[in-house]
Amino acid sequence: MRFWTIQTPEAWAELNAKGLLCCDSTRVFDESFRSAYEWMTKQMTHRIGPPPTNDVNPIWAWYQWRNQHRPKPDLRAGGYLEKGRRGIRIEFNVEERRALLSDFELWHYVLNYWYLPVSEKDGQAFDERLAAQGSSYHKTKPLPPNFHDAIEQSWNRIFDLDFVAEDISSPREQKSIQACLWEVRLSDVTGVLEFTAR
Repeated sequence: MRFWTIQTPEAWAELNAKGLLCCDSTRVFDESFRSAYEWMTKQMTHRIGPPPTNDVNPIWAWYQWRNQHRPKPDLRAGGYLEKGRRGIRIEFNVEERRALLSDFELWHYVLNYWYLPVSEKDGQAFDERLAAQGSSYHKTKPLPPNFHDAIEQSWNRIFDLDFVAEDISSPREQKSIQACLWEVRLSDVTGVLEFTAR
């Protein structure tokens, strides 16, 4: 499978020097996302196997950046790195078993600690149950166990790339699909392009 990851020149230098790029816990860019990263790390361990060493976080990559017709990240777009910072887009190929694919848009439910409904009606019903208990996504984290467990269980839908729900999730060919891997090897790399972030 072909993927692209956006990295810093320092990460590219490390990959060249060591022949291997891993992401340790010091590289999580926003502390408020730590619990989401920890959840993804557990999912990776469960779905593709344990990390090669302790204290390893996912390396993020794109499998399908905008849709099936635009899989490669367009470097004219913003948001990859801080504006004006140099970056490296690394293209690489790995076996499917080494990557965990997920719906990028639905990943935001995990990042924001929201329930991921199967329909708008399901989402409204969950919110009503939550309100009836006097709880709120924004005031209580984590929520009481029955709600917390339901929320975490709902997040498994991000891995179902065929999951479609009106106003929630698009058909697979229209999805932005991200990938998480434990490592990228220099021998996996098939292309490199330097750019300046916009």
